[in-house]
Amino acid sequence: MANASNYLRTQIGKGYLNLQVPALPSTLHIALFTDSVTAAGTGTEVTGGSYARKPVSASSFTDDLVGGFTLNTALEFVTATASWGTVQSMAIYDASVAGNVLVFDDLANSKVIASGDAFRFNTGSIVVNIS
Repeated sequence: MANASNYLRTQIGKGYLNLQVPALPSTLHIALFTDSVTAAGTGTEVTGGSYARKPVSASSFTDDLVGGFTLNTALEFVTATASWGTVQSMAIYDASVAGNVLVFDDLANSKVIASGDAFRFNTGSIVVNIS
């Protein structure tokens, strides 16, 4: 289950309470981190070794109609050309670089990514619950 960032909570509040609807991103981007991401959106994102955030469309998440959204496809990052370190958490951003963290969570199991490895999220492995 992913956690909502301070940014996302603020945007929801502005949208529903202040009627200031934010611009919605056309594509979401999954990022990997070597530490835990915070609600403020800080953390140490993987760098180097051909790493890039993985784009994902909104249709890649299935709505369970009670506040849950589950990844309905497998996502594989590019093959690392150098060590990415130990991946411990992930975040969903509204941009491919910079941008704002929307949701974040620690991985159930950290994974060391060496040169030649590829990181993968299996279908159903990312669940976002809005509660």
